[in-house]
Amino acid sequence: MKLQTRCFHLTPWEIQIAALVKDGKTTKEISDILGLSHETVHVYRKRIRKKIQLKHKNENLRSHLLSLE
Repeated sequence: MKLQTRCFHLTPWEIQIAALVKDGKTTKEISDILGLSHETVHVYRKRIRKKIQLKHKNENLRSHLLSLE
């Protein structure tokens, strides 16, 4: 996966969540799959956006992750 090589500063959890986002999973679906709370997944998504510099942009996280392929 290119996400691991391009964004090596992501933690293993962030990489896993980013992969699920990239697959089109919602926060609720991700929380069910990983056994995490919705809020925890939301926090991870915010951290991912910040690390890939999407924090203040109006770009969709999934669209950006797909563009990294």
